[in-house]
Amino acid sequence: MKVFAIILVIMVIAALVGVGFLYFNSTLTATFASVIVTDPVTQQDAFDQLKSSLDAETFIGTRFSTSILSSPENYLFYTWTVHLENKSFLPVDSIEIQITPMSGDVLLYGDISEHILAPHSSADLSATVLTSRDMHSVREATVTWYVWGLPFSARLTLGK
Repeated sequence: MKVFAIILVIMVIAALVGVGFLYFNSTLTATFASVIVTDPVTQQDAFDQLKSSLDAETFIGTRFSTSILSSPENYLFYTWTVHLENKSFLPVDSIEIQITPMSGDVLLYGDISEHILAPHSSADLSATVLTSRDMHSVREATVTWYVWGLPFSARLTLGK
């Protein structure tokens, strides 16, 4: 009986070491991939739809300013793409990008679906900001994700 107990203790310790190894070697790398600038004048339908959703208070996203949108000639859309690579044996859950706003930024909208990254896979995630025309494309961003319910994050500089 004593030998059986020792074998069970060794197996439990080995299982804990294995789980710890998996957890501490689970890494997600997030790197800036690209930024695309779009003029709302060329996307008049999208701008009008955005404006009407703000007026109807049905906008889904983060609003940085409470001012009413004026004509599309005063704004630009910046769309940043971040490349994510899961280099572990564990899935990564609930990945999101949070852009740190600057003084001319009006709103942030992106993909509202939940993003899950399978083990040893990669994906691209984008976020779009409507900002005043005189703003540059460099922003700070925080990418947040969960592994086994525990939060992790990385800060990135987006833009050129």
